[in-house]
Amino acid sequence: MLFSSYEFMLFFLPIVLAGYFLLAPRAGKDAAHFWLVLASLVFYGWFNPSYLWIILSSVVVNYLAVRLIERQPAGGRIRKVFFAWGILFNLGLIGYYKYTDFLLANCNALLKTDFPALRILLPLGISFFTFQQISCLVDAYKGIRLANLSFINYTLFVTFFPQLVAGPIVHHQEMMPQFDRPDAGKPNSHHLAGGLHILAIGLFKKLVIADQVAVWATRGFSSPDPLTFTQAWFVALAYMMQIYFDFSGYCDMALGIGKMFNIHLPVNFNSPYRAVNIKDFWLRWHITLGRFLSHYVYLPLGGSRKGLFRTNLNLLLTFFVSGLWHGAGWTYVLFGCMHGIAMVVHRLWNHFGFSMHRRLGRALTFLFFMTSLVLFRADCVNTALRIWGGMLDFSSILSPHGIRDIVKPGFSVRGSVLLLVALTVVCLTCKNAARRSVTFRPTRLRLAETVLFLTWSVLTMSRISPFIYFNF
Repeated sequence: MLFSSYEFMLFFLPIVLAGYFLLAPRAGKDAAHFWLVLASLVFYGWFNPSYLWIILSSVVVNYLAVRLIERQPAGGRIRKVFFAWGILFNLGLIGYYKYTDFLLANCNALLKTDFPALRILLPLGISFFTFQQISCLVDAYKGIRLANLSFINYTLFVTFFPQLVAGPIVHHQEMMPQFDRPDAGKPNSHHLAGGLHILAIGLFKKLVIADQVAVWATRGFSSPDPLTFTQAWFVALAYMMQIYFDFSGYCDMALGIGKMFNIHLPVNFNSPYRAVNIKDFWLRWHITLGRFLSHYVYLPLGGSRKGLFRTNLNLLLTFFVSGLWHGAGWTYVLFGCMHGIAMVVHRLWNHFGFSMHRRLGRALTFLFFMTSLVLFRADCVNTALRIWGGMLDFSSILSPHGIRDIVKPGFSVRGSVLLLVALTVVCLTCKNAARRSVTFRPTRLRLAETVLFLTWSVLTMSRISPFIYFNF
């Protein structure tokens, strides 16, 4: 590629903004929306042009399904057929591209067969744009009127580039009416300045922080040798900081770019490491995914309406789906199951009237998530067991093989430890970007911060490093 994806975005964004705000008042909203659709498809195709036919096919089929559902009477048999057809299409699409090789590998292992792996290329963001369209199908089936559902507007709903490849997962009625406001196509200096500020913070989080500590996590997880106690905990904390600043960085960038277009996307990340229990954690981490699974998995299973046993079973099934959504691998499935069990323990703890001090709850939630992330990051269960083994190997605390073997060249051991501690303090105490966006004021200090974050980020764009959630 001539540009990395970040350099392309910074080059691409001003052109799209200028085109949108020039077209909206002169050629009308339809032309401006078509421009955004075209720009979004160019952005998506930049990663791999072969992805384009997949997302376009998905958009066409789902749009037809929604329109056909809307034209049938409520409760009608044909309406149910169209709805089932749309759901099966989406599940089939994501199942084929994401889980075929996983199923073949497990079939070979269990039945001693020899099916060759198809090595299917996973389309970027397929889980996000598929779930988003499933929510639209469900809304249409329930009779929720989807305003101004032209094909261009529906395509814009699916492909709007700030949230296309890693969320948030939005509802049609949550985003599209904003494009129809009278002032939607007029540049707003406050939104432009605030959006650019949040974008700069997100870019800084990803390129300057997450990508730097990622080197330590990668070295630890890829090492074939057992890790000592200090190495294992250092590596686990490094990955915990990496995924925090990687995912929150993307969420900030999505919020910031959306705001520059006068679109307020839902908050998807709200300081989860401050959570006082596991339920609180999942109300803060990937908020729109949790909302989707709650509405379309947990509640249809019965939610908490059918007694304590069924409630706990429904929680386990929902988090099993959550783990499988994150990736086609047993590490992801077990990650989901760990969190499902933790949710059940939390519910039983409250059911029997126990309580816990908030600080202790926050510490236990933090440690539990750090431990579970070992599974999330590991390439196989054996790797996770190796890291966990090091975390429990108290006999190696005084081992001469410390974290010096893990840290990247140019960093001292003391500096590396202090950096991770400082990042942890930031996660636990600093105001997050979503709150900064609400209270933003265009002051000289904010301008200086924006320039500093953007400049520092641009200077680190020497290598392509995709966001972690791009893989899902």
